[in-house]
Amino acid sequence: MQVFSEALWVACNNYQAMQEAHLHDLETAASPDMERLVFEREQHFADLQNCLTALAYQRQTAAPEPALVHALQARLTALREGDVILDERLQAYRVTLTQARAQLQQGQKVLVGYSNQAARWSLRAVDRSG
Repeated sequence: MQVFSEALWVACNNYQAMQEAHLHDLETAASPDMERLVFEREQHFADLQNCLTALAYQRQTAAPEPALVHALQARLTALREGDVILDERLQAYRVTLTQARAQLQQGQKVLVGYSNQAARWSLRAVDRSG
């Protein structure tokens, strides 16, 4: 039981470190690598879930210490709260990216309109000289 609880504690530490690194990236990087963030988050979550599953199985066969159970519950609650904050920041960043892409696409449409207009003007100039 002790081995699994230590493994879970390490997985919690790793997950918290990932949360902090991702929040830092979202706050400081002009364009964070979203695919990397999602991949790392899924990987750390899978590790945490595997540890929880192993601990739950061990709990069925051995009675854990109540202090350990309370400490792990508190730690997992804190991680969940950190995830809520990270989710909010990720959603806000995605909205910002979507808005920037829409503005960029709108700008490209305007430029295409200008290039079509310029082509018409140049054709008129060619027609007049010919």
